Amino acid sequence: MNQNIDTEKLPEVVRFIPRILAALREMNGVAKAGAVKSAVVQAIDEAGEKVNDQMLASGVPKYQNDIYWARMYLVNAGLLEPTKTAGHGIWKLTTEGWESPLDMATAAAIYFKTASKASKNKDEADLPAPSGDDLQQDLEGTVNWQVQLKDILWSLSDKGFEHLCAAIMTANGLDQTKVTGQSNDKGVDGIGLMYLDDAGLLSIRVAWQCKRYTGNSTVKSEEIRNFRGSLDHTTDHGIFFTTSTFTAEAMKESEALGKTPIRLVPLDQLIQMLWKLKLGVTSDPEPVVDAAFFEQYKKTWPSAPTLQLPLTASAQSSNDVLC
Repeated sequence: MNQNIDTEKLPEVVRFIPRILAALREMNGVAKAGAVKSAVVQAIDEAGEKVNDQMLASGVPKYQNDIYWARMYLVNAGLLEPTKTAGHGIWKLTTEGWESPLDMATAAAIYFKTASKASKNKDEADLPAPSGDDLQQDLEGTVNWQVQLKDILWSLSDKGFEHLCAAIMTANGLDQTKVTGQSNDKGVDGIGLMYLDDAGLLSIRVAWQCKRYTGNSTVKSEEIRNFRGSLDHTTDHGIFFTTSTFTAEAMKESEALGKTPIRLVPLDQLIQMLWKLKLGVTSDPEPVVDAAFFEQYKKTWPSAPTLQLPLTASAQSSNDVLC
């Protein structure tokens, strides 16, 4: 191995190779793709390095595209398990992945050894498409059901997307789920209680926001800050759903110390959730999209009615929004 390699001339993707290995080692060798991405971005920020947020034609930030390609090289080099072994959306170290050095010279050797292999041996379950499409990288390559589901999600009305996210929360165990999105909602589109014990004695209050973006739009850090600022003191946890993706700054902002944590759910994870919760996606044995299920979320939702209360001595008027 050439220890005198000029790291300045290496493609940006190479620096993500040791970062992914290091992040997974800190997470006991296996983690969801989203957790790995967040850990890598945080590590780069702590090292004082810049993250390339340039938007590609596919609508994916450059740094995310590089992370996916780096994962592909690691799979081809035998340092990460392929999807069929690790599971959908799961990244897992192999024995070699645990033992590989984390220096840039080793990362460069992995890149040069596997980059040509990637273009020749395309296992569509593991290799990203050159276009950089997020769905064609993190989930299962060019799989029709994922692309079909992406198109459906992009076609929903804004209010329909809010109700779909509420359905996801309910299916995931949330109680007292309410869609609250209104013109004066200050960013909160839904709320509910998540019970932490079987008896229902302990709970946390959860609120979420939904952004139905298409094309090259991404959620930026100021949108995360604005959403957090809209949460009142009784909210323990925030969730941000989008049909797009997040910038690196948004990812860092979501995990800022001393602030209410905001869980980010980009398009790829949203599709995974729908599949796992069996909301509009069935497995028989391969995933199949039930397009009819999503028709209820494409309609034009009426404005919430208001209840006119009688005047009292303490209030001249009052409007109670019904959800």
